[in-house]
Amino acid sequence: MKRLLLVSAVVLLAVSGLRAKNLQDEMNLLTSWFDGRFDNFAQVYEEKEAKVEFPQEHMHSIFKRVDLPAIGKYVFYVQQYLDGDESKIYRQRLYNFTVDKNEKALRLTIYTFDDEKKYRDSHLDPAKLSGLAITNLATIPGCEVFWKLNKAGDKFEGYMKKDACRVVSKRSGKTIIITDDLFLTKDEIWINDQARDEQGNYVFGNKAGVHAKLRRVRWFEGWTAVLKSGETAFANTDFPAENYDGKTKLVLHDQGGTAKINDKYSVQLAQLRHKSGAWVLTLKILENSTGKAVAYSWTNPEAEKLGINLRWVQSGFSLKK
Repeated sequence: MKRLLLVSAVVLLAVSGLRAKNLQDEMNLLTSWFDGRFDNFAQVYEEKEAKVEFPQEHMHSIFKRVDLPAIGKYVFYVQQYLDGDESKIYRQRLYNFTVDKNEKALRLTIYTFDDEKKYRDSHLDPAKLSGLAITNLATIPGCEVFWKLNKAGDKFEGYMKKDACRVVSKRSGKTIIITDDLFLTKDEIWINDQARDEQGNYVFGNKAGVHAKLRRVRWFEGWTAVLKSGETAFANTDFPAENYDGKTKLVLHDQGGTAKINDKYSVQLAQLRHKSGAWVLTLKILENSTGKAVAYSWTNPEAEKLGINLRWVQSGFSLKK
């Protein structure tokens, strides 16, 4: 009997050790996928074309891993903004990932800053976070997100415990209940934040319950040149350089990154889905007054170079490495 108990104890210890090892492997994978910038421009574009009843907001999420051993081993600075406008920040957070053996999952603890302005844009200057202590942060018990890798090993699923995340709204003074339903792959993060009050009334989130589908961005550097006189269809004239408004060393991401060329035109890079279902990488020249494309080219979404030359407008971009 004693031998049987000893063998059982050894087996339990072995299984426990294996589980811990697997969770650590999953942590390494999740944190490598999580690090980066993501944008749902393609989804917003499609929903606008389809005129859906409850369209998604245009979201851009920055998840930058930072070295803050006083907080934890797997820490990320988070900054999120709307409408492709970096000044429209709607969320700043610090995320800390840990292994939760009891839940058999990876736990994400979400912290808010005591002074958001002080730490703004820390993804560009992580030194701003130096000296940050746990006393500069606040978290709400019950609002942790748990992540589990699916059986195929190609997607993490994130969830909050049912009715556990309860927050008193600063605006209404009412208690709201927040739920989160997420997916993470090496190329995308899907987010479905929902909030209701205690009576079940809607507070925020997509009313159709559709995830915001953010795709990982890639960065390109390039140039543009457009005739100051504007579009000249089928022009066969070689114009001198002084007739163009030119921009060099433009850095854009491929999920709707846009830059103004002059008062008339802008340039945009975007991965979009064709009606056939195939994804393409597009380079567009947009008319500022209407937002419509007056010229464009496209290639496969994995391409590292693309360009356009219609004489009156010229542009070229290459992947930054």
